[in-house]
Amino acid sequence: MDTDIKAYELFWNLYHHNDHFHKLIDENMNSGKIRFFNDEEWSKIDDQNFIPPIPQMKNFADMFLWGHNIGNCVGASWQLSYSYDDVDIVSGILPVLKGTRNAEKEGGHCWLENESYIIDTSLMLVIDKSLKQEFGYIEEQRLTASSLKTSPTYIARKEFVNDQSLKQNKKN
Repeated sequence: MDTDIKAYELFWNLYHHNDHFHKLIDENMNSGKIRFFNDEEWSKIDDQNFIPPIPQMKNFADMFLWGHNIGNCVGASWQLSYSYDDVDIVSGILPVLKGTRNAEKEGGHCWLENESYIIDTSLMLVIDKSLKQEFGYIEEQRLTASSLKTSPTYIARKEFVNDQSLKQNKKN
């Protein structure tokens, strides 16, 4: 894993400038309660069909490589959610983000959650849900996996994003 790519800039900034964040990471990374995105998340990112917002961006991974995941938590979280069958899309506040790109006033944020983990596309972390309060995640709205499965628009988008025949045609 190359933690020097732009996607990790927010993480490293917080790690070096926020003592509470630094301590949480140090205490929980070795125990496995926190980890960086690994092959599982990167595979989901790489396997998606993606319509980029700018012509220079060729795929969803470029969004992360160029650091466009930072300050675009809503878009990145929604897009990544299409690669899961069991995640909720959660929006609210993460106070540690106050003053960062697109979270200036109060730390507005969006992330994914399943039964066990928070998947944070801005921090590039998978965090054990037992640490939710310690990190300070404040939930304001939740779209559950079961409600997403009943949304025709969401289902259609998910089918497009995961249609491997389109991915194969794109390579040819």
